[in-house]
Amino acid sequence: MKSLVSILSLGLLLIRSHVSAAPQGSPSSSTSDLAAPVSTDGINESFNETAFAAFEVEDPSLDAPQPTLRRMKRKYQRYIVRTLRKRPRSHSCTLRNLAVRKEWGSMSRRQRIAYTDAVKCLYSKKPPLSSLSNVPGARNRLDDFVASHIQQGQNIHFDGYLFAWHRHFVHLYEKALREECGYRGPTPYWDWTLSADDPRKSPVFDGSATSMSGNGESIPHGGTYVTAFGLNVTLPPGTGGGCVKDGPFAGLQVNLGVNPTVLPAEPVDLTSNLTSVGVYASADRSDVLGDNASNSSTSSTSSNARLAPVASNDLPPAVREALNYNPRCLTRDINLFWANQVRTKDVEFLLGCGNVDCLEKRSDGWELDRTLPQPLLHAAGHFAIGGLQNDPFASPSDPVFYLHHAAFDRVYSIWQGQDGDTRTYQVGGTRTPFNIPPSDKVTLDDNIDFGVLAQGVKMRDVMSTIDGPYCYMYD
Repeated sequence: MKSLVSILSLGLLLIRSHVSAAPQGSPSSSTSDLAAPVSTDGINESFNETAFAAFEVEDPSLDAPQPTLRRMKRKYQRYIVRTLRKRPRSHSCTLRNLAVRKEWGSMSRRQRIAYTDAVKCLYSKKPPLSSLSNVPGARNRLDDFVASHIQQGQNIHFDGYLFAWHRHFVHLYEKALREECGYRGPTPYWDWTLSADDPRKSPVFDGSATSMSGNGESIPHGGTYVTAFGLNVTLPPGTGGGCVKDGPFAGLQVNLGVNPTVLPAEPVDLTSNLTSVGVYASADRSDVLGDNASNSSTSSTSSNARLAPVASNDLPPAVREALNYNPRCLTRDINLFWANQVRTKDVEFLLGCGNVDCLEKRSDGWELDRTLPQPLLHAAGHFAIGGLQNDPFASPSDPVFYLHHAAFDRVYSIWQGQDGDTRTYQVGGTRTPFNIPPSDKVTLDDNIDFGVLAQGVKMRDVMSTIDGPYCYMYD
């Protein structure tokens, strides 16, 4: 009877099109939790594929000229469900084993605690796989993920690898939580649009035992000076700036990365140069990239094996420094200016792209042919959290990084689902940040590398969330 109630509850939920997360502060108490159907222990329950019947109903509004985010989500979900319905049961991904990733606020209290317990297991009980010769600062399993992001950081941002690399990175993190720390619940994401007014009030950052911990301690400070990818940017100060002292990750020690350059507190508006046409709108100019653009350590090659394994001696000095042992507390600096750049209208603007090259550029605000303000959705999600998230390389040391990038993958998945036959295997962009120096276009046969986390994979193997190593969709 309990399983039947769960199925009927889910079916009613889908029929009413309530596919978005529960309201902030109202976590679901239903037992119909969507995730990989591996147990019925209250954390995770199996479900029947008939619960997806609502997606078979024709809905012409999904193809409206200017669809809303809600309609685009439903069109994406319908594409996934209809595709899986056509598959034989022998296929590696069907409705029977489809995992559904859920917004943090819609997960039950027990699911959230199980998730944060698994994360703590990863950094407090599991030793690193990285060797001290390659990553001198690695002290736990979480550091392996941070090291991979640092090592490949110059190759996976502002280019054609952005979405694909981070999709697989989140998958590998999820895999580690499940296989090494026993997590059985859904993979969570943070829907930025639900807390765009003030993330501190959201279930993600409210600092409770069921949160991802709260803001950093409020301390006087100025902006944070960031130098990366040839850019020099001063980010405005937020509402915290100090160590995270509440919630599950209070006391988490960050081991990798360099100390940020935080300016003294002063009454100056640091946002004036961030609201015009995007921080990166002039990123191809030498006055932004600096004198070393032509001598970049990320120089192009014509090889398809663009993201090959990197030996520590082959890395730029700044990257090698970031792999050294640098123990410090986890910091956050929740920033209301940046939180306001991730509203529903901003997501809809990003999803309006007609090709993936546009999607990659618009997500970070460097569509160079645009003169209108750009919301920098990807960067804004990081900067809204601030603190360690202002570090473009060591940011995966903060466990909330993976909720942000799951949300980023969700946007990518929704975009793909608007025309799945055309967009799923579409690639765009080149192999170097901002295409400086000029490089070849990314192809489906390019290899992408993840260091000690896993063997490298080809781009074509990570394009579909219901093929290859994946079998998931978003709620």
